[in-house]
Amino acid sequence: MQQRQLGNELRKLRDAVGLTQEEAAEHLGKAHNKISRVENGKVSIAKMELEALLALYQASEKDKVWCRELAKGARRRRGRPRDEAALYLGPKWFRAFRDFEQSATQVMMVASEVIPGILQTEDYIRAMFAGRGNDPNGKAVEDTVRVRQERREILTRENAPHFSFVLSESTLRRQIGDHNVMRDQLAYLAEVALLPNVTLQVIPFSTRSYVDVGYDFVIFRFDQDTSTDIVYIEIYGDAIYIDKPPEAVRRYTDLLSQLYGIALGPVESRNFVLEVADLLAGSNARRD
Repeated sequence: MQQRQLGNELRKLRDAVGLTQEEAAEHLGKAHNKISRVENGKVSIAKMELEALLALYQASEKDKVWCRELAKGARRRRGRPRDEAALYLGPKWFRAFRDFEQSATQVMMVASEVIPGILQTEDYIRAMFAGRGNDPNGKAVEDTVRVRQERREILTRENAPHFSFVLSESTLRRQIGDHNVMRDQLAYLAEVALLPNVTLQVIPFSTRSYVDVGYDFVIFRFDQDTSTDIVYIEIYGDAIYIDKPPEAVRRYTDLLSQLYGIALGPVESRNFVLEVADLLAGSNARRD
């Protein structure tokens, strides 16, 4: 996982200085496909090569430290037993998430209680912070709003990943803010569900199934290669990333397949979201 993330970081640094992959490879004296394979996480990079690229890309000290940490992590991973789970925890967990979200070809999200961040409206975000006792107009909130708005742009960019969302009905019913906030949030969900690269499915309360629906997780997939899937699980104040062993990752892909099976279809799900939004609109009208 760290090897792929290092590749993402090096790609961003190279793009920032306007160099091509061929130009960077020539600087290292390597074959032209060397940089492509490093950036795609297919091959590792030697320490001296990494330092040469960081100098060529005029990386900041902060980016140098981060890339070196990733390179060390990737080298440690190669020495691990094959059956040891790969867990990644640390204060930079969200930087990793954004990198994977940007570079994945498929992003599959499951949410049981709160609407996923990339789908949240600004008012919904502010209401969440207010519900925790925070100033809804404070710096932390403004930063969160900005970041999530930037993430939302991924949904409609050129060559956007395919996003699939499986939401429990709880995410639609849980009151975040007032009815107006929830109504507008659900209306936005229904709008996003029409995008060609988005599939949204809802698991209603009425579904009778023994499939586990209380787990939130994300699966990142790259170029249809399921062997490089990365599972993201958020925990309080941190996160876990799992990319090995294959059995650990497969448990989540199998669970996702089961959730797809018990959820309403995309058209039914969108209609369901709109029905809940209409109920909230009706509640407002009755109060008025």
